[in-house]
Amino acid sequence: MRYHPIDIENSVMRCHKKIAECAVFTWTNLLVVVVELDGNESEALDLVALVTSAVLEEHHLVVGVVVVVDPGVVPINSRGEKQRMHLRDGFLADQLDPIYVAYNM
Repeated sequence: MRYHPIDIENSVMRCHKKIAECAVFTWTNLLVVVVELDGNESEALDLVALVTSAVLEEHHLVVGVVVVVDPGVVPINSRGEKQRMHLRDGFLADQLDPIYVAYNM
């Protein structure tokens, strides 16, 4: 069964009101969810459980990594499309400056 990234991202966006934007991509057979938190950094840890359970319940997929970042980190082009591959490259190069990273392995 195949899933489109936008379907998973919509599920993540619905799980908490302080999520400004999100994007998903795969990394070595793991699903990575990058979430922009528009609120206190103390809420970052709460998002991990919410994101993980929302994706599991709605899509039956296990989230391998949850990355919580500041607003504006997810790259968007001039047409409003998310640049998931640029985000993946930034993640792999350790350039995202995350608030919190959870490896759910």
